[in-house]
Amino acid sequence: MTHSMPASTPFEAVGPVNLNPYDLQSCMLESRRVGKLSEAALLDEFVVTLSRDRGNTVRLLIQMGAIESRALHRSRAYDSMYTWCTEALHMSEGTAYKRIRAARVAHRFPAVLPMLADGRLHLSAVVLLAPHLTRQNVASLLSDATHLSKAAVERLVAERFPKPDVPTAVRALADPSARPPVSATAQVVANISAQLSPGTVDPASLVPGADPMGPLLSAHDDSRAVQEVMAQALGEAAAKCGHEPLPPPVLAALAGSLSELIVNAASGVTVEAAAPISPPADSPARITPRSAGRFAWQLTADQGMQELFEEARQLLGHEAPGGDLKAVLRRGLEVLVQVLRKQKCAATSKPREPRAQRLTASGRYVPRSVVREVVARDGGQCTFVSPDGRRCTARSNLQLDHVIPFARRGSTTADNLRQLCAPHNQHEAERLFGAEHMRSRRADARAGAERSRRAKASARATRTGAGSDVTRHQRTT
Repeated sequence: MTHSMPASTPFEAVGPVNLNPYDLQSCMLESRRVGKLSEAALLDEFVVTLSRDRGNTVRLLIQMGAIESRALHRSRAYDSMYTWCTEALHMSEGTAYKRIRAARVAHRFPAVLPMLADGRLHLSAVVLLAPHLTRQNVASLLSDATHLSKAAVERLVAERFPKPDVPTAVRALADPSARPPVSATAQVVANISAQLSPGTVDPASLVPGADPMGPLLSAHDDSRAVQEVMAQALGEAAAKCGHEPLPPPVLAALAGSLSELIVNAASGVTVEAAAPISPPADSPARITPRSAGRFAWQLTADQGMQELFEEARQLLGHEAPGGDLKAVLRRGLEVLVQVLRKQKCAATSKPREPRAQRLTASGRYVPRSVVREVVARDGGQCTFVSPDGRRCTARSNLQLDHVIPFARRGSTTADNLRQLCAPHNQHEAERLFGAEHMRSRRADARAGAERSRRAKASARATRTGAGSDVTRHQRTT
């Protein structure tokens, strides 16, 4: 499919523009215009808009790099690009950090700019690759990261630049409303980090147990944190001077010496405790690649989950020496996956021979042997294929769908069944029966389910009342 592109050159002068053309009336008019476009016209227009958006991002990075290199933010009374972007331009912290970081990378390695413009790279990939790019590896790293998702780039970085495993630990979190005092070293590290990379740096996150979303730190977290920050500072200083990247042994030795100096100097500094903060309502779990085939898990468990873990550890006994967290989780996941495979895919170690009458079943019941055959054939993946030949990659929330609908006398056999994800199952139903008809059917189904729920609740209440009357009668007699 070809798309018409703007005739103007990519980097023509912008000139005076209306900085806020998107008032409510204009936005509503544009929304109505877009709503009247045909499917093909809407998709074509979106592709063109996306291309322009990527081009504007590249233009923005070039301009940000020029502004920072000339320190124009200082004449506006801002001490850093980050402060100027967040306070004067009202960018979010994440948006400002990501674009400033990418602009710095683009200033050192301009090859990222055309790759951002045509979609081969995204900003998240550039930020993830930034600490590892050198003149020697920039070509291979950018090539390997082409068209990868953020998660895939994280795995690529973990494979190429492995980190040691995090320590296995189960610990109780302290009251988040009463944060521990911040060590002087942690405060120094936070201050230096804030200068190196624009972003919100919390020194309390360097204190073990202070931040439930922070890394699982060892007992030597202060010294290690200082050393990591010093290594980053030395690397960036060498790059700014046009020097080749320092050899790892030299970098480690210099960072170690500076770390020792800072730790000793900070030992006599008094730092006030951080102000109490409210913890996030629901801290999400995180899975972070550490090296090839190694991942760090972080989550916060409630009391019920902790009790289940303790009971599982006790029941496993010698199968989890020392109550090893990994052994308990692996065993639990193996059992869970086995149960789910049996429920969802009819998996079994001793499948029965299918009965002949069930192979030509015409009812809605799907024999287990047919489920196994369909799942094995479709590979546990949605089978919907777009007009351009792309198959849907969804592997969760899959449903069995009749190719010839059951309402049109389609049989419940392996040849007439397929796996579809819920959105594509709904899409196929609307395509065959009409969107309005399916909306009506879903509304009727919801209403029926609500009537059934109320009837069951009423029946329970009636039984409870009758039981109470019997009890009272027995007591009186």
